[in-house]
Amino acid sequence: MLPKSSSFFYHGIVLLLLCPAAITGCGDALTPKPFVFDMTRINQDGSENDGSDYAKKPWACVRDNQSGLIWEVKQSDPGLQNINNTYSWYDPDEKSNGGYAGKANAGVCTGSACDTDSYAKAVNAKKLCGFNDWYLPSRFELNTIVDTSIPLPGPTLPKAFFPESLGGKYWTDTTFRTRRAGAWAWRFDQGSDYVVEKSEALNVRMTHVSPKKPDGKLTPK
Repeated sequence: MLPKSSSFFYHGIVLLLLCPAAITGCGDALTPKPFVFDMTRINQDGSENDGSDYAKKPWACVRDNQSGLIWEVKQSDPGLQNINNTYSWYDPDEKSNGGYAGKANAGVCTGSACDTDSYAKAVNAKKLCGFNDWYLPSRFELNTIVDTSIPLPGPTLPKAFFPESLGGKYWTDTTFRTRRAGAWAWRFDQGSDYVVEKSEALNVRMTHVSPKKPDGKLTPK
C-alpha cells in the first residue's frame, strides 16, 4: 500500500494527464451550498418592486442584499432578453479573455449579435434597471444565485425572485486555466458548473455591482 504522500502524488499525476483531454470536471474544487436568499426586486426604471404579482407587475432585475450583485431576470417574451437566446463566448480584449477571444456571433438569438460581448453591449445600451455597466459574471459570482436544494430539472434559482421556467446553461467570464479555448459555465437544471468550448452556444445572464455606503450597507441606484 502506498503511503499517503505517494497516493496524493499519483492522484495528481492522473489529474494532470486527464484534464487536457477531458476538460469537464477538471479545475479547482467548487461545492455550492444552499442558503437563505435576501433579495430585492427592481423595476426597469430602477425603482423597487414589492413582488406581489409578477404577471401584472413584472420586475426586470433583482439585487442580492448579501453580495451586492444585481442580476438580470430573463424574459419569456421575444427579444433581447428572451430566456431561450443563446450566445457564443467572445471577448476581444486580451486583458480579460484569458488568452483566447472565443468565437463571435455563433449563438441563436434576437436583439443583438449572438455572442457574450455583443449581448453585454446591447443590455448596457438599453440601460437595464437604470445601469449601463452590466457584465458577464465570474464563475464564483454566478454561484451565489444557485439554489442546490432544488432537484432536477430545476431551474436551480430562488423562484421567488427569478420566476423563470427553464434551467438553462449560463456562461461565466472565467476561462478554463489549462485550456484557454474553454470557459466555465453553470447548469441551472442541476446546479453544477462545468467547462465547455467557447464556440458553443449557451445562455447569458448579466450582473452589476451595487456600491456600498461607508456603513457597509448597499446603496440603491
